[in-house]
Amino acid sequence: MGASINVYWSGVTDEQLESQPGFYNDDKAWGDFVAERENEPKVIEAFRKLKVTPLLTHTTDGMADEDVMWVTPSELQNAAKSLREAIQAKRPEAEVILEVYERNANGVDPISNELIQDLNDIEAIADWAQAEGATYMTLEVNW
Repeated sequence: MGASINVYWSGVTDEQLESQPGFYNDDKAWGDFVAERENEPKVIEAFRKLKVTPLLTHTTDGMADEDVMWVTPSELQNAAKSLREAIQAKRPEAEVILEVYERNANGVDPISNELIQDLNDIEAIADWAQAEGATYMTLEVNW
């Protein structure tokens, strides 16, 4: 089953939803990772230790806006950059994250490269959202 990911904020227009940047390797790996990590306390703890919790932001069908952890585009950009650096430095917390991400990776490139590409894409999406006027945002994941 595939996943689709869209940037979402209050007031995002249909035109913006259609023109936003996407994921180079498609949305599936990150979308499935969002679902997998929710049942993995060690991954959530790794996000906290690495101070990249803005990457936990998401919404999905049936989730109320008040239940979303809203982040600024710059918070999301900085978190993507920090996790990318942790992966490149082979920090133990990043290894835990890679283990869970690998379960649904595309298998096209080495796992660290695939996750780094998704982080680059998230950074670009956040940059685009900020340029479009978003002050707080999340990533909407649907399967």
